[in-house]
Amino acid sequence: MKAVSCDSSSIIALSTNCLLWLLEKFEADFFVAPYVMKEVVDNPLNTKRYGFEAMRNGLAIGKSLKVEKSDTELRDKIIKLSNMIYMHKGRAIEIIQNGEADAISLAINKGISTLLVDEKNTRLLIEDKEILRRVVEKRTHKQIEINEDAASELEKILDGLKIIRSSEVVAVAIKRGMLNWPYSKKDLTKNALTSLKYSGCAISSAEILEITNTIAPTSHSME
Repeated sequence: MKAVSCDSSSIIALSTNCLLWLLEKFEADFFVAPYVMKEVVDNPLNTKRYGFEAMRNGLAIGKSLKVEKSDTELRDKIIKLSNMIYMHKGRAIEIIQNGEADAISLAINKGISTLLVDEKNTRLLIEDKEILRRVVEKRTHKQIEINEDAASELEKILDGLKIIRSSEVVAVAIKRGMLNWPYSKKDLTKNALTSLKYSGCAISSAEILEITNTIAPTSHSME
């Protein structure tokens, strides 16, 4: 993991839990596209609720996060295709927006294979379109069909991309001792991942248990 393109969802989850600084501990460059910068700094900066968090995110720019230009034409194409794939009675269902598409565009433009994305739709769009179809069907209570032409064209664009989430970043940080708090690794991992889950990271309770048991399978003692 030498270079990573970050979506706003993962940055927000890490920032909300005051863990954005962990990115500086990894031997990798974490990039944000211009539209992601808008979503995590520029737009919330002028709001009462998220202004302070936006300031905190802004302090990370140039340190743990580097802003890089994306390919806007490619971004628009990704948005168009992604939002044409899932159909109900001839009407398209929106799947992703500008920020996610810009993060993908930046990755492709810079030859980056890893995306840091917590948002479920974007992850499944890349990893498993059929599971995403069922998710959309359950969410909308509508029968959803896949536009195979759009799906095939998008698959060629997204080929080779892999997804990591803020939960993986934090789990690795705990395993490597980067987050070395005076609690057992089992409790620290479980609580950190649960907090990320409630901050928008698409991770299930079963996954949290599995990761926790992998990092600390038997230890219950203070470390």
